[in-house]
Amino acid sequence: MATLEITKSIDIDAPVERVWAALTEPDLIAEWFGDRCEFDARPGGKGLFGWTEHGAESRVTIEHVDRPKTLIYRWAHVAGADPAPGNSTVVRFDLAEIASGTRLSLLETGFEELDDPAGQHEGNVGGWEAELGELVAFVESR
Repeated sequence: MATLEITKSIDIDAPVERVWAALTEPDLIAEWFGDRCEFDARPGGKGLFGWTEHGAESRVTIEHVDRPKTLIYRWAHVAGADPAPGNSTVVRFDLAEIASGTRLSLLETGFEELDDPAGQHEGNVGGWEAELGELVAFVESR
């Protein structure tokens, strides 16, 4: 099977610290990514993302934090399950300062380990398009 991953890069007209806050502070995350959030932004920290409209909730374990450059977490694709290999993917955000603000690079891997890898991948490709658009709108309006 071919490797399935999602890579995105977007430029945001906002300083790195503002983008970092939107990725790591629960009250800010809930403004653009779902509508409920718990997030302990430290290695080994736990959290969850919730979408009331979809009746969905995903648990999260934070794997790496290098403020304000890199954030890596594993999130479960099975409702109510703690994230682990086989039921989750790994999301990596890298932030870099550029002349116009911040370049955000996203990489999501691990789809091959999921049930229905191609379907999960396809859903997340569209999901990240929408969610990153919401992130840009949110951060640039602050």
